[in-house]
Amino acid sequence: MSTEAEPGHAGVPTVALAGNPNCGKTTLFNGLTGARHHVGNWPGVTVERRSGEFEEDGAKVEVVDLPGTYSLSAKSEDERIAASYVASGEVDVIVNVLDASNLERNLYLTAQLLDLGKPMAFALNMVDDAEKQGVKVDLPALEMLLGGPVVPTVGNREEGLEGLRKAIVEVAAGRDPRVRPLRVDYGHDIEGELVKLEAELAKDERLVQEAMPRALALQLLERNPAALARAEASHAREAIARQLEASHAFLERHLGDDCATLLAERRYGFAHGLVVETLRFHDVPKSNRTERLDALLTHRLLGLPVFGAILIAIYSLSFVAGKYPQDWIGAGFKALADLLTRTMPPGELTSLLTGGIIPGVSAVVVFLPVIMILMGCISFLEDTGYMARAAFIMDRVMHLMGLHGKSFIPLIMGSGCNVPAIQATRTIESASDRLITMLVTPLVSCSARLQVYIVVAGTFFVPWKAGMVIVAMHFLGFGLAMAMGRLLRSTMFSGPSAPFVMELPPYRLPVLKTTLIHMWEKGSVFLSRAGTTIFAGATLVWFLSRYPGIANQEWAFEHHRQVQAVQAQKLEKGAEEAQVKALDLAFESRIVNSSLAARMGRSVEPVLRPIMDPDHNRTEAWKDVIALTAGFVAKEIVVSTMAVIHQASDEPEAGSSLSPLQVNLRDRTGWTPLTALAFMVFTLIYTPCIGTIAMIRRESGSWKWAGFTVAYGLGLGWLLAFGTVQVGRMMGFA
Repeated sequence: MSTEAEPGHAGVPTVALAGNPNCGKTTLFNGLTGARHHVGNWPGVTVERRSGEFEEDGAKVEVVDLPGTYSLSAKSEDERIAASYVASGEVDVIVNVLDASNLERNLYLTAQLLDLGKPMAFALNMVDDAEKQGVKVDLPALEMLLGGPVVPTVGNREEGLEGLRKAIVEVAAGRDPRVRPLRVDYGHDIEGELVKLEAELAKDERLVQEAMPRALALQLLERNPAALARAEASHAREAIARQLEASHAFLERHLGDDCATLLAERRYGFAHGLVVETLRFHDVPKSNRTERLDALLTHRLLGLPVFGAILIAIYSLSFVAGKYPQDWIGAGFKALADLLTRTMPPGELTSLLTGGIIPGVSAVVVFLPVIMILMGCISFLEDTGYMARAAFIMDRVMHLMGLHGKSFIPLIMGSGCNVPAIQATRTIESASDRLITMLVTPLVSCSARLQVYIVVAGTFFVPWKAGMVIVAMHFLGFGLAMAMGRLLRSTMFSGPSAPFVMELPPYRLPVLKTTLIHMWEKGSVFLSRAGTTIFAGATLVWFLSRYPGIANQEWAFEHHRQVQAVQAQKLEKGAEEAQVKALDLAFESRIVNSSLAARMGRSVEPVLRPIMDPDHNRTEAWKDVIALTAGFVAKEIVVSTMAVIHQASDEPEAGSSLSPLQVNLRDRTGWTPLTALAFMVFTLIYTPCIGTIAMIRRESGSWKWAGFTVAYGLGLGWLLAFGTVQVGRMMGFA
């Protein structure tokens, strides 16, 4: 990750990569910038912004990877961001990425980009696919007709990247002779009205500085909401509005259609004419690989079972392959705790490190390998083109909840993390569909909850049953999301869902480098949370579980005297260690049970007692409250909080595959398999983490919907967990 130059940095030209979805734009971005890129958010919004830099012949260039879009007449939030940014003054050069195998479709966006009047270069990507289809591109003719350099590339093999870098630098420096002003000719009548609109727009210098008058005039003719809002804010708004109304009336009367349709027809005509002039076709044996694969993978009956089998394989691979690095990470944290215990003097700092921070953070970080493998598998499927087909397959199922297949992508992403899943709803055009998807996505079981399931199910169920329970939690989450979606569609968002149209890209072999980059990006986000949120949470829980009990020095002196008495007995080493350890455990329990955490937990305990202690025979049920309350910050902290507040030993049980925390839960909490199941059900459904709540607020634009998500989650979670206990008891599973 580079920190040498930020986007828009003085003296460093900013290049925007623009193109249709699935044109290979992000693959080219990764190839151009290598490891020197970073991911953040666009200013004021939460859509992911990818930017990076490269250096060519001593010149640095900042590259921004825009969200894929078919048109600058944007509908989804992703498309609005791309359209707004590419037209902004921050962009010095546009690199239009074109799919050579679908050139005519890609050129509609190109026509709109040309109207912006910015210097442009073109990456003709996937030329290998075009050649396989018998397509030959006349590059000199294409460069002449587009008014800029055209560089053939094969992004997934990093072919043509050096030429693309050189072309970008030359265009940015104004040295490329192939760059010339070019615009689409919309015909005499439309061009005449554009001149009139530009004249009115020129009366406002601010408008002229913010956008090319021609591009803004075209957007006004199309009734683009953003352009209309910009014109309405102008001091020349009355004159602009009068001319716009007159232009609409004239064009629609003389040309017989609305202006948006008229402009689209001219752009499609430009695209078709350019293809006729520059593409040559020759016969080749037609490959039917895509057709054969789709016949199986999108089959009406077989598609869903195949998709389910792929998901099972992904999760199985994640756990099996992740087990060994998990063990290594766990051993590393244990060695660190042992080292600090041996080398640091007894005291509060040592206790904080070895009894709070290390157990809390390690309980979460050990799952990093599983999460990275899982995210790598999902990235692999996305790059092959299969995830688009998964949305197509799930379209029929999603209609049960009043949505369409496009809403499935955020839901499946939610199995990794709900926060980027909420972000992903920006690709949904319908506002009601987008909001419903946001509100139900937190019900999908994320990887953070998965950690809770692994700990709890692995403690109270034999391995094969534990696996079934964990899978059942995931199915329950999806089922509840569908049920809530149907309920919301029938009540608060009544009306039909938007029609589902989604491109099915050709199958491609993913690039290992790209998959690894995605794995590292997700892993680094996870590690940053472990180093910040979870670190702070573990420290806070340790403090709350130690004070004010530790302030009672009489307890400490009494404990010290008891330890000295045992040591004075001159017992065998093993016996002495066992007695001292028992005294230490009793001392720690006494402190915790008189702490602030205990007082807070006992005040809320009656609410959860019907779930976690239906027989009223537990004395420390308040610890469950503290663990779940910590989950408001991040669900990973539920595990780390349990590790801290239950004073889990760092010594594994001899002959047992259970971790020290699991042994503690089994032997000292009073949980039963039924209450453990209820705990997992409640963890699945109750309030999302703070990050997800904040994301819902930002995406919906209202705290009302964020609060609604918390309220219905708490109520639904309590009811289903209580129902789990009651039904289980009626069936004899006390």
